[in-house]
Amino acid sequence: MNKTLFKYSALCAAVCLPTVSVAAEYSVYGKAEVQIAKTDTGVMRYADEGTQIDAPFSRIGIKGQHTLNEYFTAVFKYEVQVKGFEHDDTNDPFAARNTYLGLKGAFGEVVVGRNDSRFKYSEGKLDGFNETQADIAQVIAGQDRLGDTITYTSNYWHNTQFSFTYAPKDDNKDNQAGFAATIIYGDRNLNNTAYYLSLSHVDSLNNIKASRITGVYKFAQLKLGALYQHSESIDGTKSGNGYVLSASYTMDKWVPKLQFAKDDSALRQKTEATQWSTGVDYLFDKQTTAYLLYTDLELKDDDDSSLALGLRYKF
Repeated sequence: MNKTLFKYSALCAAVCLPTVSVAAEYSVYGKAEVQIAKTDTGVMRYADEGTQIDAPFSRIGIKGQHTLNEYFTAVFKYEVQVKGFEHDDTNDPFAARNTYLGLKGAFGEVVVGRNDSRFKYSEGKLDGFNETQADIAQVIAGQDRLGDTITYTSNYWHNTQFSFTYAPKDDNKDNQAGFAATIIYGDRNLNNTAYYLSLSHVDSLNNIKASRITGVYKFAQLKLGALYQHSESIDGTKSGNGYVLSASYTMDKWVPKLQFAKDDSALRQKTEATQWSTGVDYLFDKQTTAYLLYTDLELKDDDDSSLALGLRYKF
C-alpha cells in the first residue's frame, strides 16, 4: 500500500509541479557610448565647455515577464544610467532610469514606478540626434522621465494605441495630480508601417501644460519628421510654441542627418531658443554605430556650439 501511494505521489509531482512553477523570461540589455566633444561656451545642456570625453546616457538594464495565469503576466524593468566612464562621476556612477513593475493582459499593460511620461514617449523616432547634445530636449519642454507614476498602455487596435501617465498629487512636484495622454496611429518604430502619427497632451507634470502633434514618415531610404507643440508653465508666467523638423537619408551604411528645433516658451532655456544640428552616422551593424555631429544653439543673449565624434554599441 505504501509503495503504491509513494509511486502515485511521485507521478503527481512530476506531472503537476511544472504547471505551477514557470520561470520568468528576462534579458539583460544596455548601451555603451563614448564621445569626444568640443563645446564652445557650455551654455547648452548635456555638454560642458571645452574638449571633453563623455559617455552620454550609457546604461544597463534587465527587463522581462512572468506568466501568472491565463489572464495576467507580470512585467518588470530595472534600468540605470552608467556614468562611471567619466572621472568626475566615480563617486556617483549610477542614475535612475525607467524602473517599474506591473501587469499586462488582454486589457493592455499597467506599470508603476519610474517611466518616460507618455508625452515624452509620443515623439516616436522623430529625433535624429536622440540622447546627444542635439537632442530635442535641448529646447523642447516635456521630455520627462518621472518617478512615482502609473502608466497604462493599451494593445494596438487597427494600428491605433492609447497610453496614459498619472502622477498622484502627493508624489507630484507640482503639488497637484497630473497626467499625460497620448494617441498613436501607426508603428512607433516604423517597422510594420511606414508612418507614425501621435497626438499628446500633458497637464501638471513637471510644472508644464502642453499639447503636441508629431508625425514621422519613411519613404524608402528617406525619413522625414515634424513636431508642433504649444507649452505653458503651470503658474501661467511662460508660454509659447515649439517646432521640430528632421530628415535623414540612408545610403548603404551611411546616414546623413539634418534637424531644426525652435521654441519661444523659455521653459527649457532661459530665453527663446533655436537649434540647428547636422551629422552623419556610419552603421557597422545593427548594434554598432559611429557618428559625427555638429549642433548650434542660439539664445537671445548667448549662443553655443558643439562638435562631437562618437561610438555607440547596443546590446
